[in-house]
Amino acid sequence: MAPLIHKIHPENFRDEVVVEPRLVLLLCMPQDDEFPKQRKVVEEVAGLYREKLKVVLPEEAFLATFKRDFKVTGTPTFLILRRGVEIGRILGVTDREPLIEAILESAKRILKEDW
Repeated sequence: MAPLIHKIHPENFRDEVVVEPRLVLLLCMPQDDEFPKQRKVVEEVAGLYREKLKVVLPEEAFLATFKRDFKVTGTPTFLILRRGVEIGRILGVTDREPLIEAILESAKRILKEDW
């Protein structure tokens, strides 16, 4: 079985995010004291939507570059991407339900389909 969260870095960003046919949820967050709680939320969502959603996490060494490229000013930031293009964003610590709501709204708006 594939992992729930995929690590990304400059060398695999295109394959893991840009050419991915599913929506991508990206957790942009340093691995600090709040990280385990947010990772657990993301893993729950990844498990629920495994077939339609890919979840990725930038490696620590790639985090600063990623934040600059996607204009992330605070963390945690949850980005919802389609073919590498941002279609949704949540800034700040979140729980499962608000994250699911943001994903579903983005899917409905961009893909014109219900999940």
